[in-house]
Amino acid sequence: MTLDDRRNRFLAGDRDIPFAIFLGSLVLILAGLGDFLWSGQGRETWLVVSGTLPFFILTAFLLIGGIGFWLKSDKFSGMELTLFAGITLPCSYITLAYAFLWFTAMGHTVIWNSRIQDVTWEEGWIDKADRKDESDTHHRPSYTITTAANESISTTKRSWHTLVNRFGGWRKVKSRRNLMADLEEPRRSDSDCDGIPEIHTITWNGREESSVPTSQEHIEANYLQAADTSLKISGVKQNYQQYLVEYPRVTSGQFGQIEFDRVIEQKVKVGGTFHQLVDRKLDQALQALGSKKQCNIVVYVVGTENVGFFQALREHWQEGKKNDICVCIGYTKKKIQWCKVMTYTDRTLFVENLERDVRHLETLDGKGDELANIILTNINAADDAGYLRKPMADFEFLAADVTMPWLTQVFAFLWACVWLSPTIYICVRS
Repeated sequence: MTLDDRRNRFLAGDRDIPFAIFLGSLVLILAGLGDFLWSGQGRETWLVVSGTLPFFILTAFLLIGGIGFWLKSDKFSGMELTLFAGITLPCSYITLAYAFLWFTAMGHTVIWNSRIQDVTWEEGWIDKADRKDESDTHHRPSYTITTAANESISTTKRSWHTLVNRFGGWRKVKSRRNLMADLEEPRRSDSDCDGIPEIHTITWNGREESSVPTSQEHIEANYLQAADTSLKISGVKQNYQQYLVEYPRVTSGQFGQIEFDRVIEQKVKVGGTFHQLVDRKLDQALQALGSKKQCNIVVYVVGTENVGFFQALREHWQEGKKNDICVCIGYTKKKIQWCKVMTYTDRTLFVENLERDVRHLETLDGKGDELANIILTNINAADDAGYLRKPMADFEFLAADVTMPWLTQVFAFLWACVWLSPTIYICVRS
């Protein structure tokens, strides 16, 4: 086989389904690498993956398999073996990194807080079939929120209309159109029949009263949760089961999947407007504070005088989220019995001051506004009295203790083999 034949077979010719699958596998690998680099988790996942035996076993298995095919097939050239080896390392890393994040305790869901920056409506459109024996392809309209933290969140047509009215009405809508689409008459329908999707965007008008806070879940790496370490608390929560609830999740509201209830009242009700007032005020503050301080705030009011509940909550929530400031308040007989703060920070003065200031309130009745102000004031305090999130880099010594269940390892091995099989096929086929 000549060099021209090999180049035609592998790079330029035979652009059939196997070749498309091969290109798709490469795109997935590049997308995976880009995802880890963009999210800033490349170092964290690499430290865990490269320090585990499955990574070396998987990489060796794939390389030995590739060399075996190279020895058996005269169509598998040395250049193609080099390419295969170059693909094997990132493929092994990405496969195991996602396996750790998705199928072990290392994958840690945190809440990012921001505000709606703009909302986009891409009209539905119809891609006309080229031949009579083929059907038209119908593309449904899509509605997407973009936050100030550059997050994209899918929403609904009803949310689009609500946000348009909130940000200033239809005259404020800006459209980005194909030049041919400019010749069309304005439509209010969800779909055009010309095969040209039109995109309309409305941007937040900058007025504080019209801003919409957002909360979005992101999966990030957390060594402390995943490592088999004596730093974990265990064996205390069984005495407080009635007071424990699961960590709150982002829920859907009138603007889409962006709402997060920051106030938990368990076995006690403060009454009045306390819940709504504290939740709304913290939401408004976190529109900017969430990115500035990289934090998420939760207020947990529990009806027990026993401060031992706080240790049970730490065990139940596995130390909480790595960007959490969880203000836990023991509240009975309309009095604050105790206050403890669960957060990842080395600034003990911040924790001590916040706990002290909350206790000095003595009661929560009619003091929702004061409680929210105390939390925000302490977070924004100067120097060591303010909040500073402890980075995951400080827990890198735990990376070697993170393990993966054997079933997850088997799945990762099989997936990596499937992922690289199109490359093998392209290299050895005639």
